[in-house]
Amino acid sequence: MLDLCKGARPDERFHLQTGPPVPLIKTLWGIYKRVTWRNLWLPDGSPGRFISWWLIGNALHWYKGTAKIDGTRTYMYWNGQLDDGIAPTYVPDAEQYVVTTTQKERFSVRFFVDPGEVVWTNMGGA
Repeated sequence: MLDLCKGARPDERFHLQTGPPVPLIKTLWGIYKRVTWRNLWLPDGSPGRFISWWLIGNALHWYKGTAKIDGTRTYMYWNGQLDDGIAPTYVPDAEQYVVTTTQKERFSVRFFVDPGEVVWTNMGGA
């Protein structure tokens, strides 16, 4: 049976959503970059949000949101690694993504961190 919290800290919260998040990127002369992620859903089915900002190249980076995709846990789900070993084995669905709504994962401020490629597996670093 599927256990999305397998190996997680007690404060972590996860759920599945269908389909990947979609980025909307806005830049201004290389001094400002904003990535707004769409197609994020909260456990109750209402829309979630996640936005990351970069200012003056890589000098200041912060993100804030209500939910974000957990890339590592999504790959674990797809590879069958989140089975509880008790009930019948779950069958992964390649259209499902693991979303975290853990408080600690929803906000961060960083200094001098190079922006990564805008991909769903690294929403906080994009």
